[in-house]
Amino acid sequence: MAAGALGAHRSGAGLAFSYVVHNTGVEYVTSAGRTSSFPGRLDTGDQIFARDTLSQGGTRIGYDNEACTVTFDGNDLCRVVSVFPGRGEVEASWLWVGRNASRNGPSRFNGVVDGGTGAFQNARGQFLGTVLPDGTLRFTAQLD
Repeated sequence: MAAGALGAHRSGAGLAFSYVVHNTGVEYVTSAGRTSSFPGRLDTGDQIFARDTLSQGGTRIGYDNEACTVTFDGNDLCRVVSVFPGRGEVEASWLWVGRNASRNGPSRFNGVVDGGTGAFQNARGQFLGTVLPDGTLRFTAQLD
């Protein structure tokens, strides 16, 4: 079961789990061109692509690929697919309010878990993203 592989637990509302996201690559595509360094404030239509490793208790449990598009008012519309080898994939999306003016954005943000495969088939729920002091992210998900 996926819960065992992710160190998850069942709560009254469903399955809950948490993991840390370590960036392993980023690419910004702006009107000025492509760069892997944060180019400063981004404009509507600019895109950010990222890949990350996912870990729990220092053990790698998977990876993800993320795509964000800068929208309006300093916000990025993001979609990520997290892959947990041998278990399945989870898709999530969020509006990262105020993100595109800084490398890490706000210290906390929320999103929607809107699908999955394998052990996560029909996954639905929400997550909280928290930027840790070293710039990594902690995702805490609650699935129905």
